Amino acid sequence: MGFFYFGMLLGWFVVLWFVVKTIVWRISVRHKRLLTIIVIVIGFPLPVADEIIGLIQFKKLCERQMIYKDPEMGKKRGARLIYVAHEKTKIYGKALPMTSGIVEFVSENDHALMLRYAVFKAGQGLLARNFQLNEGGNPLIFTGVCYPQEESTLFVEYKIIN
Repeated sequence: MGFFYFGMLLGWFVVLWFVVKTIVWRISVRHKRLLTIIVIVIGFPLPVADEIIGLIQFKKLCERQMIYKDPEMGKKRGARLIYVAHEKTKIYGKALPMTSGIVEFVSENDHALMLRYAVFKAGQGLLARNFQLNEGGNPLIFTGVCYPQEESTLFVEYKIIN
């Protein structure tokens, strides 16, 4: 798959170089080579521009992620927690299709809320959606899923029940 991506980038570079050279050499400008290089540098990332903008928007979402932890959670290590997933909602006004879903873990004994957080997911950019470049629906240039740091230790410290 890496050679396929490399081939696509190389093909895009050749097409961009040919188009820019054709246009720039018809214009009477003193520094044609410099203008050619500038236009190619600006135009080369255009196929993934929506994913670059989406990456910035996604990072801002992840930085503002709110997490609720029960103050007594540290005392209940080894307890059995029930996983409760909620419906995903679309996030509008972003460069990429993004969703947000609430995840809750409640105690099996007293059904008290132990942990609650939002999981953000980003979809593919325009290039990946139209040409089916990767499977799974993730963007090409970043992972596209944002979990809190607490989730990595959650499965070690507690027994999770679906």
